Amino acid sequence: MIYKNISFPKKDSRPFFYTNFVLTLDGKAQVLENTKGYWPIGSENDREVLHELRAHADVLIHGKNLAKEFGTITLNSLSKSEFKKMRQNIGKGLTLPYYIVSDHPEDLPNLAGVTIVGSNLQQLSQDFYEKGFRNVLVEGGPTLLGSFLKMNLMDEIFLTIAPKIFGSKKDATLTLVEGILFPPDQIKKLELIAVENIDSEVFLRYAVIQP
Repeated sequence: MIYKNISFPKKDSRPFFYTNFVLTLDGKAQVLENTKGYWPIGSENDREVLHELRAHADVLIHGKNLAKEFGTITLNSLSKSEFKKMRQNIGKGLTLPYYIVSDHPEDLPNLAGVTIVGSNLQQLSQDFYEKGFRNVLVEGGPTLLGSFLKMNLMDEIFLTIAPKIFGSKKDATLTLVEGILFPPDQIKKLELIAVENIDSEVFLRYAVIQP
C-alpha cells in the first residue's frame, strides 16, 4: 500500500468526496488527441493507488468525457475478482456502483450497469447521502473536478506526480482543473496530509481547506 491506513472523516450532512489524479511534471492530466497513446501517465504503483482508492469508495463518479474514453476499461476493472476481494477485505460490498455525470446521456456509449445522473451536484450529494453513500470517489475529468471545487464539495485530493514531461501546444492538453478560473479571493487552498516518494514518482495527499 502506498498510502497507509486510509480512512476518511464522516460529514454531518453530505458524503465525503475525494479525487485521484496523476499529472506529469509539467502539469498535464491528459493529451486530447491520441489520449491512449500517452496513457498510462503513472507507473504500476500509481495503478495500485487507483485500485486502493476505488476499494475504499462507496460509489465511483466519472464525467462524460472520461466515461467515453475509459468507461469500458473501468467496468472491466471493477468486475475483476481481485478488486472485489480487496473491497471485501476492508468491509465493503463486492460491487462498486459506477455513476456518470452528464446532462446529455444520448452522447454516451451504452455501458451496462452504469447510472447516469445530471450535473446538479448539490442534489447529487443529497441523493448519495440518502442512499447511504459516505465515501465518494470522483475520478474526473478536470472539468468535473472544477465543478466540485467550485461548489466546495471536494474534501481531499490524491495526486501522483509522474517523472515525465509531455510539453504542450494550444488546446492540446488538459491540466488538473479545467473550465473555471477561480477569482483571487476564491483560490482553493490545500493542506498536505501525506507524501511518499517511490522510484522518482511522488504520491501526495491533500485536504482541501473549506471556506
